[in-house]
Amino acid sequence: MWQWTFKNMFSTPLGLASSIAAAGCAFSLVMFFEAVFAGEAEQIVAYVEHADADIWVMQRGVSNMHMSTSYLSDWKATQIADVPGVASAEPILYLNSVVEAGGKQWFSYVVGLDVPGATAGPWAMVAGKVEPGIGEAVVPDVLARMSDVGLGDKIRITDQNFEIVGLSDGTFSIANPVFFITKTDLEDIMTSLDITSFVLVKAEPGVNPTDLVDRIESNVEKVHALPAKQFVINDRQMALQMGAETIALMTVIGGALAVLLVAFTIYSQITRQRRELAIAKALGVTNRTLYLTVAVQACVITLASVVFATGFTLIAIPLTNAFLPQVTLLLMPISVVRIGLVGVLVAVAASIIPARQIARVDPLSAFQA
Repeated sequence: MWQWTFKNMFSTPLGLASSIAAAGCAFSLVMFFEAVFAGEAEQIVAYVEHADADIWVMQRGVSNMHMSTSYLSDWKATQIADVPGVASAEPILYLNSVVEAGGKQWFSYVVGLDVPGATAGPWAMVAGKVEPGIGEAVVPDVLARMSDVGLGDKIRITDQNFEIVGLSDGTFSIANPVFFITKTDLEDIMTSLDITSFVLVKAEPGVNPTDLVDRIESNVEKVHALPAKQFVINDRQMALQMGAETIALMTVIGGALAVLLVAFTIYSQITRQRRELAIAKALGVTNRTLYLTVAVQACVITLASVVFATGFTLIAIPLTNAFLPQVTLLLMPISVVRIGLVGVLVAVAASIIPARQIARVDPLSAFQA
């Protein structure tokens, strides 16, 4: 029976290949949406992931940076620096704001650095200097190209103009490009003096960050301290939640299209093989075996489509990045596995109709003219 199953499946190789390619394109659409979502989620947390800190300290009740607000008095940064086990404590000021560059507006993260010698600034540069001075800004290179601005040009943050003195790499995402100015300038924009949003703490060699977290919270009032790894996890979870419903809808639409194509392929093949099926039943093949045969075909075609989609998406990602550098794409293995599992389950369920058709085939029809 298994020999007949695979012989039947490959009896029309061109039609099978076309069906796999069509379903694969539908699965590719799903993977592409998930790659965009995963890539942007990673890029949103790029700053906190690359920041040179073992511990992040913030206002009590705050546990992430993305779309949050945290305010601490500057004197608390001094207290944190004096906690035993702390090697350094660098304060930054942070603001969600609209930045105007080249006549375009961008919803952005603006980070105020306590320069000179800041280690909380950009981690990679394309051009210019890494530390802005008063009235200066470091902007994402991708955004500068999209806005047609460069070194020496001006950007506007709220009601103040800043000269571009540096172009940073890896700090752009569609949701929140990251700009760097001085903490003094950002305090002036916010009309608030002597405040800090977060304190980036480096532990002394040999000091466990988890132990140091408890020590900081015990020694400094009304602050929340988190190890850097947990802070990144919290930020990523917040970013993922923001677009989960949209991506889920797109995934359902693309997945439904792929499954319908797989189901149509199986149904068409079974319809063309009615006589062979009747002979199989006349020779004693049970309905259970016939149901299993159709399910196997559904699984094979679906998995082949997923493999096709994965290869197609992996090729499309670098091409997309080359032509659209503002879009960050990241295909996660867990996404491929999830799409494959859901696809197989739904495809097997969709194969019930042709399976029932097989079960109802009259064995005597095999001997009719």
